[in-house]
Amino acid sequence: MGVKKKVVLLGDSAVGKTSLIRRFVFDLFEDSYVATIGSKVTRKDLRIPTPNKTVDLTLMIWDILGREGYVGLHARTFAGVHGAVLVADMTRKDTLLGLERYWIPTLFKVVETVPMVFVCNKSDLAAERGCGPAEIGEMASRYEFGLRGALPPGLASAWTTSARTGENVDDAFRSLGHLLLWDHPPEDPVRELYQSLVAMGISRTKDTRSLIGALDAIIMDFCEEFADDRLTMVVLRQEIARAGIDVKRPARAAVLGLIDFLADLESGFKDEKTVRGNRERRLRWVSDARG
Repeated sequence: MGVKKKVVLLGDSAVGKTSLIRRFVFDLFEDSYVATIGSKVTRKDLRIPTPNKTVDLTLMIWDILGREGYVGLHARTFAGVHGAVLVADMTRKDTLLGLERYWIPTLFKVVETVPMVFVCNKSDLAAERGCGPAEIGEMASRYEFGLRGALPPGLASAWTTSARTGENVDDAFRSLGHLLLWDHPPEDPVRELYQSLVAMGISRTKDTRSLIGALDAIIMDFCEEFADDRLTMVVLRQEIARAGIDVKRPARAAVLGLIDFLADLESGFKDEKTVRGNRERRLRWVSDARG
């Protein structure tokens, strides 16, 4: 019997998370950028040699919206995660800083310690370099949590990659695969490290003070009615696209349109009073939000 693990790619918008998945799973590269709305799941089967046997490992790879502020949506995705690939863009140093400012603290609020591999993507654009192997390696060293020795020669917890050329993409994911199968318990992590990172991040799970926070709350409010997150995200992606929402810079009118679309959907399986209450609550979040 094989082993199945849920992993997530984390990082800011346009660092190349979706392109890395496409290169790893399908050996394809698409140059156009489209923001991932909600979350998308791709499956990849691997055979991982271990000291005792070769393990059939299935990675369920979750690709999520790379925009800070969707705390509820991100936290919901992180539930049950076994490992993560943290992705920065070599041409934008701020995306490296964003990993510790937002993505790692938000992840640790849900799952605490999991194996992680750090990736500095777009090495084919090295002439525009803002960060590189030294910076990503130094960051990765802070999050090994006693897993030194879990990786065979040639694999590592930090990589520079290119989704365009395929450079090091397979090795980065295989490194995570080996970490996921490491059967020695990690040393006690330095809890002060991630507690301080959480303190640096967003401490509220539902912050409706901004328009992004209001949209995040609306998405979570709708998701709470369903057990199947993946099916719910398919529906939400359709309705968000229909409303014309730019998830990186949502416009108030578009978010109001989404509220009406969701109310229409809910009217098919909820009573009128519940639908009206949901709509009024979501409208209130948008009315109170800045921006």
